[in-house]
Amino acid sequence: AGDQSNAEEMQETDPEYFGSSDQQRLQMRADHLWHLLRDNPEYTCHGRVVGLAEYSEDNLEKQIALARLQGAAPLDGLPREHLETRRAALERAGLVTDVYDHWEGAAATFGAADDILSKRELPADLNACAISADTTIDDLRNLDRLAQSCDVFLPMGAFLRGLQRPSVFLYAKDQDGRVVGAAAAVAQFHDAHEKSGMVWWGMLTTDARRRGEGIALVLGAMVLRDVRQKLGLSQCFTGIRTGNLPSEAVCSKLALSRTNTVDLLAINPDSFGGGQITK
Repeated sequence: AGDQSNAEEMQETDPEYFGSSDQQRLQMRADHLWHLLRDNPEYTCHGRVVGLAEYSEDNLEKQIALARLQGAAPLDGLPREHLETRRAALERAGLVTDVYDHWEGAAATFGAADDILSKRELPADLNACAISADTTIDDLRNLDRLAQSCDVFLPMGAFLRGLQRPSVFLYAKDQDGRVVGAAAAVAQFHDAHEKSGMVWWGMLTTDARRRGEGIALVLGAMVLRDVRQKLGLSQCFTGIRTGNLPSEAVCSKLALSRTNTVDLLAINPDSFGGGQITK
């Protein structure tokens, strides 16, 4: 009953926070914090939580503060040689940590996307839709249901709609209007940051009943095509948990490569109940 009332409270506050009740509260805190920090190139956000744009020896306390304020705080592209030191420091501060391998793609990735789209398309019964300012809340809620069924955390509505940072969010609907697949990219770095030409890419999701049809691969390639054509960018990154072989296979087909860096998430167990935010 508590989770239901919390979820209803979030929907009354802003109907475009998504995920579990814990995740909705996380997004609400991140939303408010982003309004304070979005003009500072040290910080970044693709719609889930505000994080640090890069590693430095001096920003440990900032990551701790972000995690305590929001419930979680990511640091993307942490050099692997600094992982154990940073992770130990976060855990000494009472935080839980979660680690993803950091994969990146550049010109070869966008070329691979073009090649895939020249040979493959979505199944004939599916239509690809792009999220915009006019997308209905019903479609977003259907997308949220799909994301939760795949243990994926859907970003907040202002980012889905491209109102906070340039973005591409595509989803596939079947003839009954059911959302069965999705992929996304957000230009999450401040325009003044050296990584401003790189987008976060991912959120690949497929309805369990439609897996094996290449939906995630095609949607992921379509997003990359739109990133280049509509946003004018041609670098991307994503985080993959070690051992997530399906995600690794899709990334390999799109010529992304595992780097010698990681994405390190600090989680405050006092304000976010789970040990991980998304798979």
